[in-house]
Amino acid sequence: MIAFLSQLTHVIAVTLMDTHENEHLVEYTGDSFRDLTRIASINEEMWSELFLLNKDLLLKEIEQFQTTLEDFKEALKNDDSRTMKEMMKLSTKRRKKFD
Repeated sequence: MIAFLSQLTHVIAVTLMDTHENEHLVEYTGDSFRDLTRIASINEEMWSELFLLNKDLLLKEIEQFQTTLEDFKEALKNDDSRTMKEMMKLSTKRRKKFD
């Protein structure tokens, strides 16, 4: 659970922030991007150690995330709105459990 709920989310936030170098990005950034990347401001000493201590489980979670991201990418590439909508419905259903 730690690998998925905490560590993977930090990896995603870090990689999202590392994806684009653009000095104007901050001018266009809205709340959703700020919310998603809030945890990218990270203690690199502590978190790199935590990632390495849980390496095997974190790698499995990253691979699962990549698979799901690839599924969405393929649906988009193939104009498969049905699959994208189903993925969105599932995410909405799962997210409602937190409300």
